[in-house]
Amino acid sequence: MPQTVLSGPYSQTKPRVAIISFPWKSHPPYKFLSDLISILEPISEKIVVIDGNTDRIDTAHCRKVVTRDIGISMHYLGDLKPKYFSAVIWILKWFMIQCRASLELARARAEVDVVIFYVAYPGYLLPLVLTKLLRKKSIGVVTHGKATTTIARLWGLQDPILFTLLDGISPESRGLIKQLGIEKYRHKVLPEGARFIDDRRYRKHKRLSERANVVGFIGRMTREKGIIDFVHAIPLVAEQVQDLKFSIVGSGPLSDWVNEQCNRLSTEQGIDISLTNWIETGLADYYNELKLFVLPTYLDAFPTSILEAMACGTPVLATPVGGIPDVIADECTGFLLESTAPDHIAARITKILNYGELDKVADNAEGLIRQKFTRTAATERYNKMLKEVLLDLQRSTA
Repeated sequence: MPQTVLSGPYSQTKPRVAIISFPWKSHPPYKFLSDLISILEPISEKIVVIDGNTDRIDTAHCRKVVTRDIGISMHYLGDLKPKYFSAVIWILKWFMIQCRASLELARARAEVDVVIFYVAYPGYLLPLVLTKLLRKKSIGVVTHGKATTTIARLWGLQDPILFTLLDGISPESRGLIKQLGIEKYRHKVLPEGARFIDDRRYRKHKRLSERANVVGFIGRMTREKGIIDFVHAIPLVAEQVQDLKFSIVGSGPLSDWVNEQCNRLSTEQGIDISLTNWIETGLADYYNELKLFVLPTYLDAFPTSILEAMACGTPVLATPVGGIPDVIADECTGFLLESTAPDHIAARITKILNYGELDKVADNAEGLIRQKFTRTAATERYNKMLKEVLLDLQRSTA
């Protein structure tokens, strides 16, 4: 195996890394994938990216990257009618994606030492089996939380097989270890593969005392994200707090319902609600206008939006699911919901807006992000992760 011995802050034999991802229709996974590439670039000899939609990946500043596009992009289940037909096509694509990813990995086998499966769930079982047959080391970055829907539970049947085959398991947050039952594989658990926050972009420009009473939500318009409960909580909060505004940013299957409900609340009750389809740029400015960011999500592994808000000095109110409790300690670095019931959400929002130490909570949250979720911190975690599997690889080939 060719080896390159380097000096400097990452002095070590650098591995050649393949990243296998899943060709999701939505764009956010490709932002995360681009971030991962920028983290791995200084600590890898070469990076081979296997995915669909590779034109979405930002590799402008990475000279070590080779992309291998599998030529398939996934669709949303609601895109095709009838829904059962859409589901059948989705499953067929799920199988074809794994086959094509495996083929590209086989073609790149001489260029790869370690395979990282990132945002690849639930479609990487076949490539993982091939990785074992090729005697390459594998790392699975776990980005999914506990299954709550029927189809998610079906995908979850793979988890014991995946965790058994993987050489290293990197949960995006420590909370996922217990939630997904990874304790039994503790000898394989690596440092967290958490996303980093660009602290040059996401910064606090306004202290909370300078901001208007604006309560915001940002995310996909789905039931799982809690948008229905948030909208139902709006009139309950408006009854208790004067001069209050609400801001909702996002799109998804429930967009029409959200627009209809918010327009009715604005017309009939005079509640100030702004709706934005999505923000491509200026997201940091949006967070800096909020007094409180609310995410009553039912199912999440480790939502980046709460990290972005915290980096901008914006307090977060969220449900304690996935890795959220890893970064939000109630009334210390943020606030936690005990329920997603609209009346409870409304009561918590009302209490928080009158909380005497809100600035202190915001400062604590911002400090946590600067300490643990910068690019430098993420690079150090991935460097440690690769060192561990690289040492195992060198032992096995000695």
